[in-house]
Amino acid sequence: MLMDNIIVRALSRVFDLILLNLLWLACSLPVITIGASTTALYSVTLKMAANEEGYILRGFLEAFRRNWKQSTAVWLILLAAGAALGADFMIVRRLPGTLGAVGMALAGAAAALYLIETVFVFPLIAKFENTTFHMMKNAILIPAVRFPFMVLVMLTVGMCLALTFLNTVTILVGAVIWSLIGMSLLAFANSFLLLGMFKPFMKK
Repeated sequence: MLMDNIIVRALSRVFDLILLNLLWLACSLPVITIGASTTALYSVTLKMAANEEGYILRGFLEAFRRNWKQSTAVWLILLAAGAALGADFMIVRRLPGTLGAVGMALAGAAAALYLIETVFVFPLIAKFENTTFHMMKNAILIPAVRFPFMVLVMLTVGMCLALTFLNTVTILVGAVIWSLIGMSLLAFANSFLLLGMFKPFMKK
């Protein structure tokens, strides 16, 4: 009986994650809505990790509507910053000698900060209420203060991406997994770490 309950609960969780992944994909298709969709995804997975979730569909759509404006603004800022960062890399790689090496080092540091910002800002929007400026600032400061959690989250994301792009076969298999459950599963796994990261900053 205990084993049956465990299996049922596991299958139920898998079904929830598949549904959540499909919702994330559907709401991300216009591209401009990726920020709001990712925030809604983390809004649900953070509650799942804390055993506080309710209805998946309702929770996702409510979070999508509630955080649409701020998440979209952040996403557009990230898109613009990413384009500028890509242009910087193209410029500095052509610089000669020491100047080029220094330029690549600075661009690499900026890219690292950009990746941290991109990974953590949407979970922050999902969990806290604050101005857009403070959300983006805290997406750097909080991971820096809670460094071990930041490393684990970034390693998890990096490992998943590295395994996906190993070769042609992993890319094809990864495309199926990411389309079916990959993004929601990654967000769910990271949500346990994010709750630990956010704990000192959450109201009692």
